[in-house]
Amino acid sequence: MSPDQISKWNAELRHKTPLEIVRWAIGQSDGRAIVSTNFRPYEAVLLHLCTQVQPDIPVLWADHGYNRPATYRHAERLAKLLRLNIQAYTPLVTPAR
Repeated sequence: MSPDQISKWNAELRHKTPLEIVRWAIGQSDGRAIVSTNFRPYEAVLLHLCTQVQPDIPVLWADHGYNRPATYRHAERLAKLLRLNIQAYTPLVTPAR
């Protein structure tokens, strides 16, 4: 996107709701939208919005292996609650190694 296009879309989307903005963004992807997460607490809002627009949207999680147990519990709860289509990626070499 050019700076002019960014300015145009910022002006057009400025007064839209978060759901309308997410709907617009996913609509721009031509069926190739993904969302990434590290499962921090506030990301649940974005994941919720994205799944409202596209329930099967791929959710990319680059799990580096250093998360606390609470993060994994949170991720599991959120995945069940929102029926997330999680695509988890982990390093070939673990932190323990």
